[in-house]
Amino acid sequence: MKRPGSRSAFGSAALLSLILAVTPAFPQTPDQVRRMAVEDEFKTKGDYTLRFDYDQSDILPEAKTALEDIAAVLKSSPSLRLLIVGHTDNIGSSDFNARLSLERANAVRSDLIKRGVPGDRLVTEGAGEERPVASNDTEEGRSLNRRVQLVRIGVDETAARDMLRRMSEYLARQKVIAFDYDSTLEVVTHAHQKLAVASSGSVLLNRPDKLRVTRKGGFADTELVFDGATATLIGKNANVYAQASVPGSVDHLVNEFRETFRLPVPGADLLASDIHAQLSPDIIGAQDLGSGVVRGRECDHLAFRTTEADWQIWMTQGDNPVPCRLTVTSTHLEGWPEYSVDITNVRTGADVPSDDFVAQVPGGARKIEHDDALLGELPPNFTIKKGS
Repeated sequence: MKRPGSRSAFGSAALLSLILAVTPAFPQTPDQVRRMAVEDEFKTKGDYTLRFDYDQSDILPEAKTALEDIAAVLKSSPSLRLLIVGHTDNIGSSDFNARLSLERANAVRSDLIKRGVPGDRLVTEGAGEERPVASNDTEEGRSLNRRVQLVRIGVDETAARDMLRRMSEYLARQKVIAFDYDSTLEVVTHAHQKLAVASSGSVLLNRPDKLRVTRKGGFADTELVFDGATATLIGKNANVYAQASVPGSVDHLVNEFRETFRLPVPGADLLASDIHAQLSPDIIGAQDLGSGVVRGRECDHLAFRTTEADWQIWMTQGDNPVPCRLTVTSTHLEGWPEYSVDITNVRTGADVPSDDFVAQVPGGARKIEHDDALLGELPPNFTIKKGS
């Protein structure tokens, strides 16, 4: 009795004859073999790495050979685009390394353009010393960190972008919209431990200039009220509040929070009057990943990439698409922390309760400056102290 999988000599010979009869000849030249290996690396891993000498942005001779093959792959796959990210070791100042990493990425981009690849398919980024793949304590590790990564971002993006546009257009038509949410915000400590901050709340939006947002967690109970002129942020658990004059639309309010007050507003792009216009200029890659199920409901699943973050959105299927889940991964921060929000109980039009958007500040609440208005965003055991 033969072992499973064993073959007789006749069977092996017959199988070999069959393979030779139906299989095309393998590439005979080293160039063909090498090019197939580069193409396979992009298909299986999604990226390709080039090494650089210390303190240099000049492309090494062996890298030029690889770039010739990469250019051939790009020209044979018109939908393929690349994110070209330069990296350094940690020798030198952070500013110097940021410049050097971008110079390396731009050198690779210029080389590919000279080889006939359209520049609009090549996006560059300088990551400096922030994303090591090996320890900088040894020369071997530092040599591995002196690199440029070419990341595949090209697929047929049309479907994903169109679906995002349809959701954006539907939400823009809704003058009044309300929903509940559950969110998780990850924090990465200096010890490389991820800690998750979970909270729940509600949103009531009356376009173009009224907004009420509540958020409650195990350590914070906050409310934001905007009446078109003044934003009031109330910390109910701390019995404090802050106010700022921000006349204008909700779009303007979100921008002021981010740019002027430096307050984090994760997921606030979903409140924009034109979500597609707000998000699409930064997108360098988009994918339609098919269906997914969120809280028992089948949703369309889309994935997008920017130079600073990867984000995914799940939206309801049908003529009136609304978001079910949003996740944002900050790829430019060490540890790649993630923000995730699940959206439920979405209501529009007459189903939304009326609201006068008047802030009800608790009696005895102490007024603080908006610069201090994180209002217990992180509990003491989540706080990362300098030097820790």
